[in-house]
Amino acid sequence: MKNAEIARQIAVVRLLIQKTSSASDGELELQAHWAKYLCVLVSGVLENALVALYSDFATNAASEPVANFAGSRLSKIQNPNADRFIQTARSFKISWGDDLETFLESNGRKDAIDSVMNNRHQIAHGKSSGITVARVSSYLDKAEEVLNFIERQIAS
Repeated sequence: MKNAEIARQIAVVRLLIQKTSSASDGELELQAHWAKYLCVLVSGVLENALVALYSDFATNAASEPVANFAGSRLSKIQNPNADRFIQTARSFKISWGDDLETFLESNGRKDAIDSVMNNRHQIAHGKSSGITVARVSSYLDKAEEVLNFIERQIAS
């Protein structure tokens, strides 16, 4: 990940994932709470990354007024599921959306992003969630693959 802020956010979540075992001292209830917290953090990383990556692209590729407009529109995106990622990519370039859709469909990437957002919604509304720290870690791996793909895509 070349975007330093997004790389930092991912590193923070990874460090917290590593600390959950010792922080919960083997208590399953505490691990479940950690998983919920980590899931919300991963959803925030995804939201922040979507805005940051495409805003940076617009800033570098367009005039100031166009970049400001794009940044304004992007900043309104909340809780992006995989389809929102595809729609956003397609808004910039149709082939980007098509390629991202193909990339998301393989290796469980789409399911990972959608699961993060669905679980975040359940957690935020006080509903039960079957999320675990191991699942969050796996989802973060898949999400980082997607973010790296987008970063490479907009750089070319």
